Amino acid sequence: MIDPVLRLRQICLLARDLEWTSRVLSTAFDAPVVFRDPRMAAGGTLTNTHIRLGDSFLETVSPSDLAWARSTTQTRLLERTGDCGYMAIVQVPDVAVASRSMAIQGSGTGIVSGDWNVCPGAAGSGLAGVESGRYVLGEALPKTPGTVSGVNVQFHPRDFGTLAEIQENWPGHDEFPRNTGAYFPAGNTWQNDVEARPHGGVTTGFASVEIAARDGGPEEVCRRWMNGLGAGCAIDPSRPNTLQLAGGQTMRFVTPERSDRTGVIGVDLWAVPGAHKKFDSVDICGVKWTIVDPAESATSP
Repeated sequence: MIDPVLRLRQICLLARDLEWTSRVLSTAFDAPVVFRDPRMAAGGTLTNTHIRLGDSFLETVSPSDLAWARSTTQTRLLERTGDCGYMAIVQVPDVAVASRSMAIQGSGTGIVSGDWNVCPGAAGSGLAGVESGRYVLGEALPKTPGTVSGVNVQFHPRDFGTLAEIQENWPGHDEFPRNTGAYFPAGNTWQNDVEARPHGGVTTGFASVEIAARDGGPEEVCRRWMNGLGAGCAIDPSRPNTLQLAGGQTMRFVTPERSDRTGVIGVDLWAVPGAHKKFDSVDICGVKWTIVDPAESATSP
């Protein structure tokens, strides 16, 4: 049985022009930018935006002039591929367990990076007083009354077909749809308009992500995700390259058609029930976005 917490919660894109790309995405998906991470910008090499799609988030990151001068991982990737899909982020019920099992998949590279965040207050109360630090493999998420907390852990693309991240946030990350619990990557104020506007007129969130894996065949990479995430995700024997998550979501793994087109290459989006479909598919930022009919499990409380 699939764990209801185990969801594709965020897709991250990499683009040369952050403002132009974010405006195009906001217009195409009828969804506003809800957060720009000041701590990322303060690092000097990356800036970002987060767009809310129902309960999920679409992040775009862009290198700064300093990053281009230093030739970072992100600038080299842009030089090779142009604007592209960069990362898939899955929410897990227990980051202590999932971080250990993800770390030993494939080459066993382990953690690429990871951080914890703890902030006094409640979901929606902002980030005043937030504290953070480097995550240590196998640590549990702190859950102290009167605070909100979150952990993110990233793993190498060679093992998972794209840069992979797992997330656990507290409290309230298990409530769907119309989630208003903690989710630190998008800040801590996005929750305040969910009831007034649960989603825009185009999509209610992610249905599926398609990942072209450079190393390892599609079925092998799919098994690595399943073994790493655990927590009740499943592979249908009739579709050995497709991982089933909660809410009818899936992750599909395919063979790259071109050597410079790997990682996240496609995303399916749930259509808004009863609304006129604005488009069937569109290519933005090196990713094909397709609107699909909602599954019953994606719309029921």
